[in-house]
Amino acid sequence: MNKQDTLAADHNMTIAETFFGATHPLFNAFGVQVEEIGKGRAVMSLACRPALCNRVGGVHRGVVVTLLDTNCGLAIFSRLGDMRPIATIDLRVDFIEEVPSGEGVFSEVECYAVQGDIAYVRGRACAFSDNTLLASVSGSFAVGTLGPAFDSDIKKELRNE
Repeated sequence: MNKQDTLAADHNMTIAETFFGATHPLFNAFGVQVEEIGKGRAVMSLACRPALCNRVGGVHRGVVVTLLDTNCGLAIFSRLGDMRPIATIDLRVDFIEEVPSGEGVFSEVECYAVQGDIAYVRGRACAFSDNTLLASVSGSFAVGTLGPAFDSDIKKELRNE
């Protein structure tokens, strides 16, 4: 990776951590962490918190779907190189194992193609402790939908406007 690519990756990581981490109310409540971001690939995680758990103490499936959907968006943004508006067209999540009680979850998602205004993703969610496959995800998203870019407020903050 050359210096320009490194600077762009650092800038994208700053924007992603700002948007998907501390400033977004839902992601902040879930404790979503951006672990890695690369060209078309993103890794996010969340720790097990009692408020996110089902009746047996595992992270609720709805929380896992939210993590995967969010990570799909980040993977798409990293492939596009910006955070223009996107919308979920289709999202398929197959649960393979229940999240063990007290276990945190991480997800890895790849945006493997953008054709016209459609982005295609696939990925997985796994347990922290032993990388047990918990769920797989695949989907398609519309790119360039109506609405403001996700990073417009963040870019203003970074420019001190």
